[in-house]
Amino acid sequence: MTIGIPKSLLYYQYGSLWESFFTELGCKVVLSEDTNEPIFKSGAKSALSECCLPAKAHMGHVNSLFHSNDCDYILSPYTAPKKGGEAICTRFWGMCDVLRYAYPDIRLLEYAICEDNYDAQYKGFAEMGCKLGKSPKLVRNAYECAVSNQIRLNEEKHNTQERLLESDKLKILLTGRSYVLHDAYISGSVLNILSELGVVLVFSDHFDRNFTLPCSQAISPRLYWNANRESVGAISAYKDKIDGVLMLSVFPCASDALACDMAIRKVNDLPITLIILDALQAEAGLQTRIESFIDIISERKLLGER
Repeated sequence: MTIGIPKSLLYYQYGSLWESFFTELGCKVVLSEDTNEPIFKSGAKSALSECCLPAKAHMGHVNSLFHSNDCDYILSPYTAPKKGGEAICTRFWGMCDVLRYAYPDIRLLEYAICEDNYDAQYKGFAEMGCKLGKSPKLVRNAYECAVSNQIRLNEEKHNTQERLLESDKLKILLTGRSYVLHDAYISGSVLNILSELGVVLVFSDHFDRNFTLPCSQAISPRLYWNANRESVGAISAYKDKIDGVLMLSVFPCASDALACDMAIRKVNDLPITLIILDALQAEAGLQTRIESFIDIISERKLLGER
């Protein structure tokens, strides 16, 4: 049994969990390629014009797996509104339906992401295991092993971030959604420019979410988009340990537009700038903006300012 996993969207947050689970079940896991121009263009043809760049890329990843004919199933997790006013991008609510509409013959493995509810999330994995013909005991063991691997990976990411914050070099916090920050096709140019400038990069999504999410209250007690709470919370939690913040967003994300503008207006003691990425981004202009931002922060640090 071969399971295809699109290397896009929530893969950058839960990829280890998924790969470990299906591998422990004895399935072969096939990942799509890293996002590239052909993948993006094929996804853009299938997606609605108003979809954001990551959503179009995701359609391309699924398209490549679907037409490879190598996969018995393609994983397509989804999210739903949470209690307590928390919200997730609506693209994730109906992505399975969008994929079935775009590719009528596709065979999907679906489950609801419920990270804060162990039993509910296990139920989704158990249903996938049953669909694959695996025994309940094997599914339970595979799930527990996968969760342990994901927790260990998350702890390693957090610890690495904490060590980087001890550096004497210029430290820049990159905030944004994981599938924007870590997809090289979307943000690779930004990361390359910053690396060439010799700054230390830390990522908002690599810190412990159980710590950063509550910290967002200091900036906005009513912000209810989880990804934005994570980004804003990281700024609030670590603003005394970093020299500046680079917020990365993609056009036309409305929740990012609101949250980023709010953070820029409310955090007055830390240099913050916003870069909105799209498929037509000119690297020359991007490099000028980033270099200017880093130059300003460097001068402020030399003068002992924040």
